[in-house]
Amino acid sequence: MADLSIEFYAVRFKNPVIAASSELTLNAANMRRCIDAGVGGLVAKTLTDSEAMRNQTRKNSKWRFLNEKHRVSPGKLPREFFFYGRSGLAEEEPAEWAVELKEAAACAEEHDAVVIGSAASSSGPAGWAELAKIIEDCGIPLIELNFGCPHPSQMVGEKTGMVVGQDPEAPCEAMAAVAGAVSIPVITKLTPQVTDMVEMSRRVREAGASAVTLTNRFVGFTVDIENERPQLYGWAGVGGPWIKPLSLRSVSKTHVAMPDLPITGSNGCYDGNEILEFMMSGARIVQMCSAVMLKGYPYFTEVIRQVDAFVERKEYQSIDQIVGIAARKALTYDEIMALPPEKAEIDYDLCVDCGICAERCYYHSTRESDGRYEVGDTCRGCGLCSTVCPEAAVSIVGGRVL
Repeated sequence: MADLSIEFYAVRFKNPVIAASSELTLNAANMRRCIDAGVGGLVAKTLTDSEAMRNQTRKNSKWRFLNEKHRVSPGKLPREFFFYGRSGLAEEEPAEWAVELKEAAACAEEHDAVVIGSAASSSGPAGWAELAKIIEDCGIPLIELNFGCPHPSQMVGEKTGMVVGQDPEAPCEAMAAVAGAVSIPVITKLTPQVTDMVEMSRRVREAGASAVTLTNRFVGFTVDIENERPQLYGWAGVGGPWIKPLSLRSVSKTHVAMPDLPITGSNGCYDGNEILEFMMSGARIVQMCSAVMLKGYPYFTEVIRQVDAFVERKEYQSIDQIVGIAARKALTYDEIMALPPEKAEIDYDLCVDCGICAERCYYHSTRESDGRYEVGDTCRGCGLCSTVCPEAAVSIVGGRVL
């Protein structure tokens, strides 16, 4: 087996696969199941001082895996499923949750895993600091502040999670209070529903954050048209594998802007290959939730094996080598404009003269001539024809391979 260990702000993880804060880590028993499956670490369900958010989990937890039509289709889900649902934060009072955390931390120590605490207060900066201190006193080496939970935005008067995370000032004030109260590294988990993720990451870092988690889920709305009503009664959180490109954008942009800022990737990871995609975009460790909730805890073991197989096949000396490797190769629009031109090229051994390429050429560059289709000099190399050709007879040539 390859060496998959990686340092995350001076904390060593045996591998980069992390169980996200969720029902997967709802209590000590669930956290043990993550650890038994071989994860490098886990983020505990979020400790809170909000009774409303505790009741959300106790009384209003609802989950649906939806297909490409946003319908429940038991046993027939596409890989790019939509994870739609509603929950809250940790069910227990802080003192009770501390017992669960200590039990999980002891189990993690036995199995070379890391427990990351999570906190979200509805009582302002002092409340965030108090919760963080409770977590630190449990012997936990890292804390994640949850500024991304989508559900408080739909609850009257709840000033936590995404409600705080969307305010340009509030996360920084809470982060500064926590940094002054604890001595362990603090990660901020940010909502994707902000205007500028890089700027928000920069601001929380300046306020004392050691790292960031990018990102949490969006708020969504799905409709049952036959019964003329919303699914799950109203608005709910939405994520899943389909959202990965948006999450990778946040990770890659932030990594390029601040390459020394440790990033935890989250929201959209399905398998081992996608763990690697997040890491190549700039994440050092990667959190998983929906795919494991669908497939069960043993799926963590399979994902870790997939990562291991890739690292061995590519003969990486250290998994650190892949962190940000793709993000650093990304070109700006101006740099792309300076690239050599590209053009479509037809392989006539494969072409069956169906004409789809010409029908889909919105620049009128591909046309029929003497019974076959040809690419004219005005081709812009956009690539659309190569993706719609049913015979894979069209390729794009020129440009530059990075």
